[in-house]
Amino acid sequence: MDQGLSLTAPREATDDRTGRLTAKKNTGHATSQRGFRHVQSPHGRGDKSQVAEAETLRSLSISPAPGGRLSPIPHGPYHPPGGIHVTAGMKSSPLKRFWTANKPAILVALSQLFGATMNLSARFLELEGEGMHPVQMLLVRQAVTSICCLAYMWWVSIPDYPFGKKGIRWLLLVRGCTGFFGIFGMWWSMMYLPLADATVITFLAPGVAGFVCYFLLKEPFTRLEQLATLVALMGVVLIAQPAALFATTADAASSSSGRARRASSIPGADHETTPRERLLAVGVALIGVLGAAGAFTTLRAIGKRAHPLISVNAFAVICTIICVTALGLGPVLDIGQPSLRWIAPTSLKQWLLLLSLGGLGFVMQYLLTAGLAADKSNRANAMIYTHMLFAASFDRWIFGRRMGLMSFAGCTLILGSAVGVIFMKRAPAPPKAEDVERQSNLSGEAEGSPMLVGVAGHTESVNLERIR
Repeated sequence: MDQGLSLTAPREATDDRTGRLTAKKNTGHATSQRGFRHVQSPHGRGDKSQVAEAETLRSLSISPAPGGRLSPIPHGPYHPPGGIHVTAGMKSSPLKRFWTANKPAILVALSQLFGATMNLSARFLELEGEGMHPVQMLLVRQAVTSICCLAYMWWVSIPDYPFGKKGIRWLLLVRGCTGFFGIFGMWWSMMYLPLADATVITFLAPGVAGFVCYFLLKEPFTRLEQLATLVALMGVVLIAQPAALFATTADAASSSSGRARRASSIPGADHETTPRERLLAVGVALIGVLGAAGAFTTLRAIGKRAHPLISVNAFAVICTIICVTALGLGPVLDIGQPSLRWIAPTSLKQWLLLLSLGGLGFVMQYLLTAGLAADKSNRANAMIYTHMLFAASFDRWIFGRRMGLMSFAGCTLILGSAVGVIFMKRAPAPPKAEDVERQSNLSGEAEGSPMLVGVAGHTESVNLERIR
């Protein structure tokens, strides 16, 4: 019986001192050690209001069930009906209620803030000093991420650490290679495109991934998603401004004033992008979209057969190997020179910006995974597109760039189609009985991460395959 609130059954007691029966005990009054006194038991002969009061107090206790019977789960968690949580004060501050109701969406929005800040740091490094190539920045970011992942997986003894199961290692290899082009395309295009334009093009990746999954994994790709992808592609055309194909040589010559920085392929802050360079940047950004779509597809194929950190670590390690190879062979083979080489940071600012890439990227991945894993609605998914707002703000208030009418129209089409799919998409039909195992393997990498225990309420179990 719980000591905080106990109800005594009706009984007869003999007063040892006076020898008289205590009348109140015969009527079934309950006593509490914390101040609840004279509550009549429903077995007594009190009126209905007293019985109701006793039942109310009994419902607030932890173990007793109606009728005086103990709960079959002693000392177990109690969840009152109607979703009412009994707390000491029974009230919480408005800020705490707001945090509880919107925690997943807030985490995703914060992850996009860290992601936009990471891209801003990369852009500063491209402009600082002689300019730093995106491959070098990607090397530092992924090296830091890999060290963090390896240390954490070793500390908690992640299953199949560090290479994953043999049957999916080739998928992890494909995930790493495609993911490299996904980030490289974004950071390379930032040299010639504003942050907002380069960012919004990446939102094509989910639609392209849905198209690829439709053919390779036989997953549904609805008419709504197809239409949204086509609308988004029209937005990319507006951002690219294909009229640049008809630009004259005078237009190209007028924009060469910013090339006096040095004999480098990395443009400076005063460089005016030519129409040809803008079109080339959009093309490289679309290659990044294909890479990101390939990464999404492989993640869907891997599903829960690998721990999320194994996937992240494989991505980071493979990117690190590719970057080291490119920086080493670039000068030897005279590829991308003189920019594709290791440039040692010359100031504390450059060191801080370079190291911040790894920290900001790791925090962004953690917050994004935590937010999406804790949310079962579409609100958290929609918050991914706040990245566009942060990028546009950085363009306006840091670089002093105003978005042109064509770019604004293109961004509107891409964002509108992406957000529309989220809120108009219907819930998927339940899988067939024979497809239950496959659907469980394709259900995303966010669940099952021990890093999210206590945050999203998931456990460490990731091995969901049946033993055949």
